[in-house]
Amino acid sequence: MKFSITFIVLCLVSGLSIGQENSSDQPKELDIPKVFLIGEYEDQYGLLYETYNQILLSVCHDDMDVAFNKWMDMLSEMESYAGNIDFDLNGVKIWLKVFWNAEGTIDHISFYRKPNSRNIDVDELKAFLSSFMNHYQMPIQTNVKFTHNGSAQFPTAYIPPQVDDKLRPREKKG
Repeated sequence: MKFSITFIVLCLVSGLSIGQENSSDQPKELDIPKVFLIGEYEDQYGLLYETYNQILLSVCHDDMDVAFNKWMDMLSEMESYAGNIDFDLNGVKIWLKVFWNAEGTIDHISFYRKPNSRNIDVDELKAFLSSFMNHYQMPIQTNVKFTHNGSAQFPTAYIPPQVDDKLRPREKKG
């Protein structure tokens, strides 16, 4: 039952971001913190979808592998950054909603700690995410603001691909 409700909520939230266009050329001023809990600032949260009206998959030219690797690379960078500043993320499991500007830097992160996550102080996690977003830039070429919602757990156990296998010619067996 929990999975069904979560899935429906994620589908509804994702659906809001697809197909909406900014009604004016001037972005609306948002009175919302850089990092906040999912469920806070609900009135302003809806305005984020007007500004960040593309999704990560679409700015990755609808290539699921590229979008997945960009997301996982960001989580790996987050994990690495945590290690560099001696912040323990091990055992943390969260839902994330990340809002990037066209340059690939993060403007906002909304999150919620999963029930089976290690107990971590929410204010400390907010401070960590705020610090991380000031040091991270996604390597992406786009001219639009975009968003992605997904799950994260640490450690990630993600091994980035070394070579794009789609571009490597297949060896003939013989």
